[in-house]
Amino acid sequence: MKTGSKFWLGGTCFLLWLMILLGGATRLTHSGLSIVEWQPLTGIIPPLTANDWQQLFQSYQQFPEYQQLTPRPQLGDFKFIFWMEYTHRLLGRFIGLFFLIPLILCWKSLSLHLKKRGCLVLALGLLQGFVGWYMVKSGLVKDPLVSPYRLTLHLGLALILYGMVLWMLFEILFPHKTTSKIKPWYIIVFSLQVLTMLYGGLVAGHKAGMIYNTFPLMEGQWLPQEWSYYQPFWINFFKNPAMVQWLHRTLALVSWCGILNLLIRERNLVAGWFIVSTIQVLLGISPFCTRCPLSWGCYTKGGPLSF
Repeated sequence: MKTGSKFWLGGTCFLLWLMILLGGATRLTHSGLSIVEWQPLTGIIPPLTANDWQQLFQSYQQFPEYQQLTPRPQLGDFKFIFWMEYTHRLLGRFIGLFFLIPLILCWKSLSLHLKKRGCLVLALGLLQGFVGWYMVKSGLVKDPLVSPYRLTLHLGLALILYGMVLWMLFEILFPHKTTSKIKPWYIIVFSLQVLTMLYGGLVAGHKAGMIYNTFPLMEGQWLPQEWSYYQPFWINFFKNPAMVQWLHRTLALVSWCGILNLLIRERNLVAGWFIVSTIQVLLGISPFCTRCPLSWGCYTKGGPLSF
């Protein structure tokens, strides 16, 4: 049972990580609004005939994204963005089945603790599907841009799902270590990293990654010149794209310094965490300075830091 649980939970973690990467690619290729209906069951069937494609393309043409694009996409362009979004949604359904079927088959042999966690993961997975459509729906209106706050909620739920399944896996792999008390500094630094990831969602939602493309200064300044554009002041932390980018950068560097401090104090215990975080920071800086080529943006999304 332990070996089976490793495959089940480890496989789910891998698929969720892949889902986040694909979500980044979908965002960067502007594919998210290509499917204008939410069909949880029948949506699994792809277009099979030329007539199917024409109907889907005509539906897409009724919405602002197509109407406001210059030049307007042709059917071949639409097919590309459709397959990106379709694959993203299909993978979400597959992850649900991949998690649900072993949970049902092994239900009797699971501990009460794992049963509760498994049901909670399923509930959050269903909620994530709804939130995904809730996000897409915000872009099917007059302004063809999804709400940055709904996008961040979608990303945040993905992080929670991934974290819960990963923790379940750790409980099986290291049953004694997961019950030990976690030091406060670890919690603080980890929380800063999570906040950095969430601000990555806001950066993506506001398309803020393209505003300033120099590092560490932002066009020669430590603070962007429009840092206090909105009133009251606190709104700038969520609505001002330049300030959102600055906060994303700053949180990333502060959390990296926190991990460096832990490395100096704890040494080998956090070496892996430090290495991965350093790679992630470098991956985050690279899109800023290279105006975010698709490949860099997808990998930082998988981190996930997105543009």
